[in-house]
Amino acid sequence: MRIMLATDGSKNAQAAAAFLKELPFPPSTTLRITVVVTLPVFALDSPPIQEFTRTVLDEARGIADEAKAVLAPCGFAVETDVAVGDPKAEIVRLAEEWGADLLVLGARGLGLVKRFLLGSVSLAVARHARCPVLVVKGRPRKLGSVLVAMDGSEDSFQAVRFLQSLALPRQTKVRLLSVVEQLRYPSSAPQSVHGQIVRMLKELEAERRGELEKVLERAAAHLDDKVTRVTRSTPTGNPADEIVATADDHDADLVVVGARGLGGMARLLLGSVSERVLRHARCPVLIVKERPKKGDNPS
Repeated sequence: MRIMLATDGSKNAQAAAAFLKELPFPPSTTLRITVVVTLPVFALDSPPIQEFTRTVLDEARGIADEAKAVLAPCGFAVETDVAVGDPKAEIVRLAEEWGADLLVLGARGLGLVKRFLLGSVSLAVARHARCPVLVVKGRPRKLGSVLVAMDGSEDSFQAVRFLQSLALPRQTKVRLLSVVEQLRYPSSAPQSVHGQIVRMLKELEAERRGELEKVLERAAAHLDDKVTRVTRSTPTGNPADEIVATADDHDADLVVVGARGLGGMARLLLGSVSERVLRHARCPVLIVKERPKKGDNPS
């Protein structure tokens, strides 16, 4: 597995490195630590400007070396890289060029020049990177409890397959969640058919719940040989709200969602649900994507 950690040396970026250190990746994992700095454009290339540029780049290399020291005990092959440009674009470009299987970054923080703010760099990378993206937020933690949100589509199984690729401790708690979106009563419906429509909506919700329960049963079967405790739930409500609430209620250490899907999970590449989860979850969020096949048009 090839993992890229994008760091700016901030407190939250350091938390991302600390969380990454706790994840059970295969021994053959290769890790690249990347620092992207934005330098102002000067009209002249005078000695003071050259000295300023050297200072900023030296500081960036120091940040990369500090992160490397933190992750050295993992035993992975670790390399560092410093680039100049807009972090939103450069992180995505470098991850694509290097062939990263996972891109990791902190949710917010103040770095050399550019701020890592969820909604700017973190959200832009989560939207546009073609590989899975882990956005680390909240208190430092070890991975003991994982919430996997699924919408019933085949793409949502990418989240389960990613978990399968990790050397999870057997005692890891995994909760599989599929949210049944509540069907709205049409306001224009005549009162004379109110009871009939209510019954129909309840039947449709029950049918959808049955479909999702089969999906979760199938997903649980994939994880039976990895962990000893897998629980399933299919609440009714707003998908993003239910995912965030479930993560809070069960003190999840990680929320895993798929980037695409047929239902409310991700009607857009990173649409309303995924972005709301990224913004409001108190723990790290992993957006799992299937790398597009050669020739595919990235969306």
